[in-house]
Amino acid sequence: MLLGLAAALLAAALFGVVAVVQAAVIRRRGLLSPMMLLVVGIYLAGWFLHYVAIAQLPLYLAQVGVGSSLVVTALVASSVMGEPLRPQHWVAVVAMALGLGVLAVAAGSVGTSEFSTTTTVVLYVLLAANALLGWLAWRSRSNLGAVALGVLAGTAYGGSPVATRALVHPALDAHTIAPALTIGLFGGLGFLLYSAAMKRGAVTAATAPVVLLSTVIPAAVGLAAFGDDVRAGWWPPAVVAFAVSVAAGVVLCGVEARLDLLEEQDA
Repeated sequence: MLLGLAAALLAAALFGVVAVVQAAVIRRRGLLSPMMLLVVGIYLAGWFLHYVAIAQLPLYLAQVGVGSSLVVTALVASSVMGEPLRPQHWVAVVAMALGLGVLAVAAGSVGTSEFSTTTTVVLYVLLAANALLGWLAWRSRSNLGAVALGVLAGTAYGGSPVATRALVHPALDAHTIAPALTIGLFGGLGFLLYSAAMKRGAVTAATAPVVLLSTVIPAAVGLAAFGDDVRAGWWPPAVVAFAVSVAAGVVLCGVEARLDLLEEQDA
């Protein structure tokens, strides 16, 4: 478990820094800037560490651990903007740390990594639906377009760690290869939708649903479909700790929203 936690926290550090870099690059140079290659490279390194965490930890713990990237983003964004964190943001930082600690203690065994044919088909159907709805949201002129893109980015990012579970004990057969192929598709789709959401609207509108859905969806699937476990007697504190951690992450999106001011500073 220690290896998994270390990998999750290292991934969080990478994702936390790259979120600031990505926002700055998109707003200053656009989606097609060569600097986006650096962003993609950092994301790939973070994904490998995330994979190690998923292999070692229940999905609910792996996702909250990686989700602590918001703490890093908050600190980096605060430094970039030259503004100290507000009291509620410090409370959120402490809450997320405590929530992660409780979940680490409450974590039970890691469930199965086997995908049935039905599960794999559902995965592909959801991927196709996510892509179609994402295209419609991108084409939409509605004021809610940015929020919709953020929500769909969150569902896409939520699908990627679920699919990654297929690689925990890989075998060269259809039950491993078929779901594994969706890892990059979900991740790439989430990346595009998240980038488009940040371009279209406020960072908070893009990030809050991503934080919520990319944590809750894998956690729920891990418990319901894969049999991830919680230690006996630790269900109530684990549920509270998970809810507190997710809520703290949403609060920390308010710090990331300061990156909206980067464009104003450059003007």
